[in-house]
Amino acid sequence: MTTTKAYTYTGTGSAIDDYNRPKQQLKTIIQGGRSHSKSNWGLFDKNNQQHKAILSQLRTLQWTVPSEKWGEVADLDRLSEFLKSDKSPINKPLKEMNQQELSKIISCFESMVTKKYK
Repeated sequence: MTTTKAYTYTGTGSAIDDYNRPKQQLKTIIQGGRSHSKSNWGLFDKNNQQHKAILSQLRTLQWTVPSEKWGEVADLDRLSEFLKSDKSPINKPLKEMNQQELSKIISCFESMVTKKYK
């Protein structure tokens, strides 16, 4: 058996941090997003046609972020911050909105698209 010489670790972080990082990422995803706030108002239902229309408009407005798996996807964090802001006609999480409220959000985004590409 050969012995190796002891050395001092000079990297950043620690093995424990590296071990716990996936747990923290999973916890963040379960809490509703990657942002620091506890709730992501931009979470959507993939089976709801109005939610799909909003996602389409986000891409048209170029509110996107790069994704390794899908290339480019709608920026749900930005949508969440918009829904929480005073600029949004309805200040509610996307999944809690009824059809009339979703229609107001859709018309708001249609207006934004029209103004951007006028």
